[in-house]
Amino acid sequence: MDMAIAMEEECTGQTLSTLRSDPLKTALTRKSISEFRLMKQFKDNKAPITSLDYDPTGTRCITTSADESLRIYNCVQGKRDRVSYSKKYGCSLAQFTKQPGCVAYASTKLNDTVRYLSYETNQFIRYFVGHSGRVTSLQRSPDGSSTMMSAALDGTVRIWDLGVSGPTVTVNPELLAGNASVKTSGIAASYDPSASIVAVVLASSETHLFDVREMKRGPFKTAPLLPDITTESDVVGVKFIPPFGDCILISMADGTNQIVDAFSLECRLKLGLAAHSNGVEERSRVLADEDSPASKPMLHEYMSQRVTVTPDGRTVIAGCDNGSVVYWDISMTKDLEEKPPVLLNPTGVWNDTHQDGDAIGVCSFNPHLMECLTGSGSLALWTVM
Repeated sequence: MDMAIAMEEECTGQTLSTLRSDPLKTALTRKSISEFRLMKQFKDNKAPITSLDYDPTGTRCITTSADESLRIYNCVQGKRDRVSYSKKYGCSLAQFTKQPGCVAYASTKLNDTVRYLSYETNQFIRYFVGHSGRVTSLQRSPDGSSTMMSAALDGTVRIWDLGVSGPTVTVNPELLAGNASVKTSGIAASYDPSASIVAVVLASSETHLFDVREMKRGPFKTAPLLPDITTESDVVGVKFIPPFGDCILISMADGTNQIVDAFSLECRLKLGLAAHSNGVEERSRVLADEDSPASKPMLHEYMSQRVTVTPDGRTVIAGCDNGSVVYWDISMTKDLEEKPPVLLNPTGVWNDTHQDGDAIGVCSFNPHLMECLTGSGSLALWTVM
C-alpha cells in the first residue's frame, strides 16, 4: 500500500486531542518563524495559483490555477507528483477528501457544480449539484468524516456527504437573519477544529455562528463586523485559529484582516496593512489580462487563501504584492494593556521573495511539517535552514 495513503487512513482516525499535541508545535518558536527561507520554487503554472490544500497527513498538497490545472506535490520529497486539467469546467478550491486518491473542487466555468475527482484514474466520481453562484468556500470536515461544506455567491451554505450528489443541509444565512436578499456580494464559511461549529461571514456586514447539528434553526450567535469595514470591501476568507478554535480570522478583499473572539464575536485584533496595499488592484490586473484564461469575477478565489495561521495558533502569515511574505506574532498581544481591538503591525518579513516578483495570492502553512507554501504564478516552498 502507498505509504501516504496508509498515513492518511491512520490520520483520519486520530482524535482532535492527538492532533493538538502534534510535536511540530513545540518547534514553532518565534526564532524559528523568523528564520524561514525560500528553499524551492516550482514554475509549473502558466497563470496564477488560486488555491492550495494539504492532505490530512501533510505529506501531499494540491494546487489549482487559473490555467485550469490541478497539481499534486509531495511535500516530503519536494517534487511534483502529477497533474490533471479541468479545461471544460475550470477549477478552484480543491480539497483532499477522506477517500484516498480523490479530491473535490469547485467549477469556475459553465456552472457552479462541485466536482469529485479520482486523480489516480482522472475520472469523475460524482457531481455535487445545487449552487447557482460561484463557490467561494469549500472545506472537508476536520473530524475525518465523509462530509464537506461549501458556500457560494447564491447566498447559501451547504453540507455534502461524499456518497450523495445533493446537499444534506442547505441554509441561507441572510434569510435566516431576516434579510430579504437571497444573493450576496461576498460570503465565506469555515468549520471549527471540532467540526461542531460553522462560522459564516456575509459580505462586509455580519458574522454568524451555526451549530452543525441544527443549522436549519439558524445561527445561535450573530454580530456585525467592525464599523470601519466598508461595504465596498467584501469578505474573501474566514478560518478558525488552531489548535482550539477560540478565535476566528476574517480576511477582506481590500487586504484587511481582523481576529475576533469565537465566543463573543468581538474583535480583538486588526492586522496592519503595510504588506497588503493595492492587493485588489494587483490581482484584478492579473485577472483582466487578455492572455489569461481567468476572468475578473474570480477575484474572490484569488484572495481567499492569502493569509494562513501556524498550527500552534501563534503566528499569522500572509503573502504580499511584491512576492514577499510577512508575519504577525499574535501571541504577544496577550500582554498588551490596550483595550481591544488592538492594531498590530507586522512582526517581521521573511528575507526572500518569489523570483517572478508577482503578488502572492495563496499562502498555507503545513499542519504537520515545518514548511509553508505560497503561490503566485509559481509555487514556493519555505522552511528553516
